[in-house]
Amino acid sequence: MNLGITNLVFKSFSFTSPTGATGIFYAGGFYEFAAADSNLNEVSQTQTFGDANSAHASHAFCVVAGVGADNKTVGAVRLKVSGTSITDAGVRATSDTEVLIADIKAATVITDKYFETSKKWIGQVTFTLENDATGDATTFSLDFNYGLAKYDDFGNRNFVLQDFECVGRAGANDSGFNIELIKHQTSDWTYHASAFVPGGNVITALATVHSTESNLVNNDVFAFKRANLSEAISGNDGEGFLMRMTTTANNAVEFMDIHVGGIVK
Repeated sequence: MNLGITNLVFKSFSFTSPTGATGIFYAGGFYEFAAADSNLNEVSQTQTFGDANSAHASHAFCVVAGVGADNKTVGAVRLKVSGTSITDAGVRATSDTEVLIADIKAATVITDKYFETSKKWIGQVTFTLENDATGDATTFSLDFNYGLAKYDDFGNRNFVLQDFECVGRAGANDSGFNIELIKHQTSDWTYHASAFVPGGNVITALATVHSTESNLVNNDVFAFKRANLSEAISGNDGEGFLMRMTTTANNAVEFMDIHVGGIVK
């Protein structure tokens, strides 16, 4: 039967608690990050992140503490990312680079500002603070949080996220359990010097909606559903979504199926 809806799309994901582990986990993407910030300057100019030969294929990002400092008279001090990049078409480029911030003293470099590479990276990446081709600064500095981001965007498409459903079975009692549907975007990030937490735009959360009845009960089933959402996501312009699960008991989630639906524009 044709209902006349030709641009309705759904994606499904699965999640199981890692054996012997509690904390924050992701589905549909991930944030890999350092809790403590990086403090680069003219003496210490590089910050590495990620493991060599890792297949993470994700965007490098930073969240700045505020405007950088330098004593330049010409040019600019920039923050760049280098490593091995990979395209969605499977093209791999070693010794690749991308400028993440062209000028650390630009008007756009403000507290809590998020910057992300357009390229995706595999293996270890390096953040480098340096003069650009014409820069003459002898002193400079920038403080920032950093990491890697992967999120779903329905194949780089613009869409309106409408439906979200999770169904699973608990493997343990957990009174601190939560499921959050996060919109990945450049706003709503918060810099922190020692306890950075990425991804601030929560579309919906189990603990908020269910309130008191958000616990997991060992060997019992659970579900969380939200319909008629209307979250516009610019998937062709660096936005997307992912799910964040918080557990406080080992084997809290024996299994969980996740379904996300939307209307592609």
